[in-house]
Amino acid sequence: MRSAGWRSCRLACQSRKAETLRRLCQQVREAPGEAWSSGQAAKACSMSERTLNRHFQQQTSLTWSEWVRRAKLMEALVRLAQGHSVLRVALELGYGSHSAFSAMFRRVMGVAPATIFVPRPDRRR
Repeated sequence: MRSAGWRSCRLACQSRKAETLRRLCQQVREAPGEAWSSGQAAKACSMSERTLNRHFQQQTSLTWSEWVRRAKLMEALVRLAQGHSVLRVALELGYGSHSAFSAMFRRVMGVAPATIFVPRPDRRR
């Protein structure tokens, strides 16, 4: 009996941590242009940076920084598909320059962002 109580307590604790991480991920999706360092994220979750990284990797199989990079990349794909320029997407997503964004995009996707979606003249920039 005693170990069953511990197990349910542990599962409830894990569930709370998962919910905290889910809310954090939602914040990133709502504001992808923010810096979102692991230190800032840990502070927002009221846990140490090491604890955040450990729990995040257990839940997602990704490091915090890799998950943020992928979340920003997904948002970049949406914005590029909407016809936004590469420069605009780069700056809105918090990259310091067109070249920094393009290098990350090329490293992850294998192609330059300008080749993914060819802008149409009738689309708003």
